[in-house]
Amino acid sequence: MKNPFTFGRVVDGEDYCPRPEQEDLLTQSIRSGNNVAVIGQRRVGKTSIILRTANALTGTHLLYVDLLAVNSVAEIGERIGRAYIKLGHAEGFFQRAIQLFAKLRPSVSFDPLTGTPSVGLSVDRSQSMQTLEDVLDQLLEGHKREPLVVVFDEFQDVLRVEDPQKALALMRGKIQHHGDLPYVFSGSIRNKMRTIFNDPDSAFFKSAITLELEPLYIEQFESFLRKHFESGNRSTDPNLFQAIADLGIQITGDVQQLCWALWEASEPGDVVDKSTITKALERIFTLEQISYEDTVSELTDVQRRCLVSLVKTGGQSIHSKLFKETSGVAQSSSITKAVNRLLERRIVYKYRKNYQVANPFFAVWLSQKDYL
Repeated sequence: MKNPFTFGRVVDGEDYCPRPEQEDLLTQSIRSGNNVAVIGQRRVGKTSIILRTANALTGTHLLYVDLLAVNSVAEIGERIGRAYIKLGHAEGFFQRAIQLFAKLRPSVSFDPLTGTPSVGLSVDRSQSMQTLEDVLDQLLEGHKREPLVVVFDEFQDVLRVEDPQKALALMRGKIQHHGDLPYVFSGSIRNKMRTIFNDPDSAFFKSAITLELEPLYIEQFESFLRKHFESGNRSTDPNLFQAIADLGIQITGDVQQLCWALWEASEPGDVVDKSTITKALERIFTLEQISYEDTVSELTDVQRRCLVSLVKTGGQSIHSKLFKETSGVAQSSSITKAVNRLLERRIVYKYRKNYQVANPFFAVWLSQKDYL
């Protein structure tokens, strides 16, 4: 039987664990033409819930724009334009999209096997702000013809572009006049998303309803996971999922990945328990070890020591006596610099007052190594 656990991609159908309360809030907000900022850490299921909710609405087209690692204002305009042109759901929609974005001089080619369009756009970098303004204007024009829901994923990365505050001000200035065209802004770096939407000095201050998407509690997720194991004639020990949580593996996508490995490490008729977790982690480490080793090798000595110390001390206080003794780094300024670099590289993230390793399996692997 096929492994029923899915991770690392957007999920729907039987692979999706429902979140009724959050889905209802998103649905009502979109139907009312309100903007929503969905904030949650990586792999918590933001994109899945947004796309599931938006796709369930009848009479609308979903425009999904991934802004991960966007580097310039011109690139924002390009990504929006490409996403719109590639929608192509309704008869004549593709041709109208090409006409709307004629200023970007689109060139279109088609995959000979699938017929999927590949869109190239030409943007004058010296006029990037004007181009972005024009693109947003065209979204409104397109919405008047074919109702849209616009999703900007990893929206906090707009802060990476040149003069980000000017770019945000331009986007906000246009979006606030888009009437009933709903925008969903999704982001995985909480402090940056909060800066954009909660800072009084930000152009987007109070411009969207904020939906903080927390990890599912283990009891919410447990019955969903047990049913998947039972579908393959595998039973689960009563303490299995608490043991997974105790490892620090609580994010929806990470739990799914471990359950995928637990399935692979067991056979029909088995009881999946704590001993199976050890086998499952070994499978994951085998697949990801090279990536882990590459990450460690790219760090400076101080960065490596701080990373391992975060794992061993729980990441609650990076300037405590315990952290300094564990890491062997005495200077607070050196610790701050090293941890900030780990944050910039997204190896770690800050959640509330704690620093956590973004990949919990990497954290477990590090805890078993002697890197101090």
